[in-house]
Amino acid sequence: MAGARAALIVLAAAVVALQLASPATGNAAVAEVCKNTPFPDLCTGSTTKHAEKYETVDPLTVLGMQVDAFKKRVRAASRRAKKEAKKAASPEQKRALNLCKTFYLDAGDNLGACKRAIVFKDGVTIRATMSMAAQDMQNCDEEFRKAAAKNPVCDLNRSLVEMAENCRVLSNMIPTTS
Repeated sequence: MAGARAALIVLAAAVVALQLASPATGNAAVAEVCKNTPFPDLCTGSTTKHAEKYETVDPLTVLGMQVDAFKKRVRAASRRAKKEAKKAASPEQKRALNLCKTFYLDAGDNLGACKRAIVFKDGVTIRATMSMAAQDMQNCDEEFRKAAAKNPVCDLNRSLVEMAENCRVLSNMIPTTS
């Protein structure tokens, strides 16, 4: 009986060792990576539902998921800007919303470049494209300040700037290839 118990303990220890040695997967791995970003709740909230699709979850995988989530949020902001422009309270607000739609198109282009840079683990390009995307959101907000008009996309822009910062930090976690 003691021999069976000892074998069971050894077997359990081996299982735990294998789990610890294997790459992290799933939501726990996303949370582990995201805890090192400036906005961890935003990072985990926008990626955990996709984590199970990946065999291994590491900073590069989370970065890819973040960029995909960013792109979806940019599309949502563009749709909201288009809808709000139709019922704008003033010509200045309408002009600002139309300019924001242009900024969102530019951000989409930057995100495409970012996705290509992820394939090559090119952290410099990733950081540059995410900085440009964040700048597009800030430029949109600035248009409303100049017009002294209410900004109906302010909340989306703020979360997009935060997502861009998370992506820049994640890009610093990518191991470089030699």
